[in-house]
Formats: sequence, structure tokens, C-alpha cells
Amino acid sequence: MLKKIALGLIILVVLVLNILRFWKLDTIPYGYHVDEVGSAVTVQCFTERGCDAELTPWPLFGFMEYGQDKPPTYVYPGILWAKLFGSTVPSLRAYSVLVLLIGILGLFFLAKQLFGKAFAAVVVLAATCSPWGWVMTRVALESFFAPVFAIWGLYFFWRSSNWWDWALAGFLFSCAMYAYPPARMQIPLMMATLCCYEWGRRTLRWPSVLSLLVVFIFSLLPMVAKYMHGNLSQRFELISIFNKDYLQSLGKIGTPWDIISIFFHNYFLHLSPDFLFLTGDPSYVHSTRHLGIFSWLDIGALIILMVLLLLRATHRELIKNRRWLIFLAINFFIGIIPSALTNQELPHALRICGSWPFMMLFTGFMWWAVAEYLTVLWLAIALAGILCGGVLAYQYFTLYPQESRGMFDFWVKEKAQQLKTQEDWQQFLLYFHRRNYHCRYFMVHRLGMTCKQANDTWWQLHDYLVKRGLW
Repeated sequence: MLKKIALGLIILVVLVLNILRFWKLDTIPYGYHVDEVGSAVTVQCFTERGCDAELTPWPLFGFMEYGQDKPPTYVYPGILWAKLFGSTVPSLRAYSVLVLLIGILGLFFLAKQLFGKAFAAVVVLAATCSPWGWVMTRVALESFFAPVFAIWGLYFFWRSSNWWDWALAGFLFSCAMYAYPPARMQIPLMMATLCCYEWGRRTLRWPSVLSLLVVFIFSLLPMVAKYMHGNLSQRFELISIFNKDYLQSLGKIGTPWDIISIFFHNYFLHLSPDFLFLTGDPSYVHSTRHLGIFSWLDIGALIILMVLLLLRATHRELIKNRRWLIFLAINFFIGIIPSALTNQELPHALRICGSWPFMMLFTGFMWWAVAEYLTVLWLAIALAGILCGGVLAYQYFTLYPQESRGMFDFWVKEKAQQLKTQEDWQQFLLYFHRRNYHCRYFMVHRLGMTCKQANDTWWQLHDYLVKRGLW
């Protein structure tokens, strides 16, 4: 009876918090980050003309003059979304939220087929209450698409040994690699650990293995060609620890020891107590700065593990599934590697989002395992979920909007909302002339210009200022 009451409360918390994800997307965060208006301009151009923001027709990746090029896994489904709901920043924030919810649904089905519905409920609660996934998925970014594809890939991989399930898993793993650059290192490493985990655990059917590999490799060929003949590596070359200017700024020359020492320094920044438990990511785009990336449910799961290890407890579920826990731990740590190879804004919660599903599965497993042994803990799980979700929602909707304003260029939005005359617009464009995507976004969504009209207007201004030596 106690377990049923607790599960009812868990379902209620999950429903309320996930509905709240869609609340006030137009005003929280307040203002629009440059990556968000870049997403909006790109999706709007694809929807209207079948081109990216630079008017290149039907590219594989939407070119961006700032940040990372927009992947096909974001912009092509985004065309349908924009046709239904528009290409404004608030609409694309809802798009990101929806994709996260698809990922949480994937976690439910994945967890359910592994250990049952009760385990799945706790995993979904952990994912719903996670500060790590809350802030970043209310911003119009594509990064969290990668772990969502990985979650569904794992679901189909473990659903059966049939070749079609494994072929679908291979396709979804490749989609994760398209979705976000850090996944291009993480996913192959994860697949290697997956093979080690499965080896000897069940009989591998070679037609299934072959179908996974063939679909995975062939799906990646267009991206490989883009790396060989395009500029996909440009962003990483700029922010990597191998960048010569960055090494010189540290007084390093790039010896193997230099690279190794920088890598481990960066890596352990992501394991610092402040980042994990207290204040989280330094950027308000990724964190409220009032909680670490781990929720109190995640912290509780770590405490449970430490207590059991210290007591040398022979907990049946822990012993039986130790191989599973090792698999989760290894993949959590693998997810940090790509971020540790970069040199900007560290520690970076977004670049390690590939670790998020494995932490959610770990949290769910630890709480579920002890609650199945001690039933009263089901009530503790439900109450912890209520507390975590309540505190997160309170901080996000009351403290965060004001504190994060500066990270979302709120002054540009406020200025654009005040424009009335043609002269006002001319002054606005001159003042913000270096903000290509902001200018074009408001020309489209305030003046009703087309993608091409906004692009041509901005470039005419650019050429005019260059000729007069004002750029």
C-alpha cells in the first residue's frame, strides 16, 4: 500500500514538473541568447526557402557564423515544428523541451524493460527533477538531442537481439553523433563499452551485430565527407586544448605532457564539489547557479552507494547487477572526456550532457534497489522528489529570471520591442550592426521580412559601413 501511494505521488510530481517546463518560455529566460536567435534564423530560412542562414540551399549542416553549425537532426525536424508553431525563440524553446520529454519517455521504456515499472518510475523522477537537464532544455539549443538519440538507441539495442532493432539502434547512435559534436567521441566509446558489457552476458547474433555496424557506418558517411571537405572541425580547432594560441597563453608548447596535464586539469574541474553539488555550471545559460548539476536525489543515490560499500553490504540487487553499475559509471566518466579537450567556459554542463542519461539510470537504480529491500524508502523517494522539484521550480521561476538577464542580451529584445518608426529601425540596426542574427531575427518577426530580405538588408548595411570605414 505504501509503495502504491509513493508511486502515485511520483507520477504527480513528474506530470506537474514536466508541464511546468512549457510555462513562460517567452519570458524565462528573459531575452534571447545569440545561439537562440541563430537557431531561429536558421530554422526560419529552412522553413521558408530550404536554405540555411547564409542562403545555401538544402545543406547537410546549417552554417553559422557564430558557434557550431546547426545539425540536420535539429533543422530538418524543425521545419515541421516551425510550420506548425512558428520559428520564434519561444517556439523553439518549446521544441527543445519536447525533445527532452521524448528522452525522458525513452528512459522510462529503457528502464522498464531492464528492471520493471517501479524502477522506471524512479528513473523518470530523477530525470524530471534534474537541474542538469532543466535549464539547458528551456533554451533553444540542439545539444540535448544527442543524449535523447542515445537513450532510444540503447532502448532498441536491449529490446531484442533481432537485426532490425539493432539496425535502428545503429541509426539512432549515428543521429546522436550528428546532433552534437561531443557525442562524436562519446558514442563510439560508449558502443565499445556496450560490446564489453554484452560479451558473455548473452549470445550475440552476428547478423544483428553486422546490421548495427553497417547502418551506423553508412549513416555517418555524409558527415565524414563534410569533415573531409568542409569546415565542421573549425569550431573544435578554435576551442580545443590543442589550439596553438591557447597553449601559448599558458606558456606551453604542446608537448605530450602539456596536453595530458591540461586535459586532466580540465577533466577534474567537472568533478569538483561546486560543479556537482553546489552551484553547477558557471554560465546562467546552463544553470541557475543555486544548485549543482546533481539533484538531491542524485546525491542521495551516491550516499546510498557509499554507505553500502562502507558497510560491505551484500545487497542482492547490487551484487547481481554490479556489472551494470560499472557500465553506467564508465559511461558517465566517458561523457566528460570531450569537454576536457576544450579550453572555454569550464566546467561545462552542456558539453557533458552525454553523461546525463547514465547518471539518471544510476540514481534510479540505487533508490529502487534499497526501496525494494526496505519498503518505507518508497515514501522517502516520493518526498525527495517533491522537495527537489519544488526547490528547483521556485529558484528557476523566481530567482533565475532576474539573475540570468545579462546572459540573454535582454537589452536587444527590449530595444526591438520599442521600435515604431523607420528611423527607429535604422538606429537599431546601426547600433546593433555587429549582431547579425539578432538584427535579422527582429526584422523577420517584427517587420515581417522574409529570410532573404532580412539577410540582404543586413549585408547592405554591412557593405555600407565597410566602405565608410565604420566596421
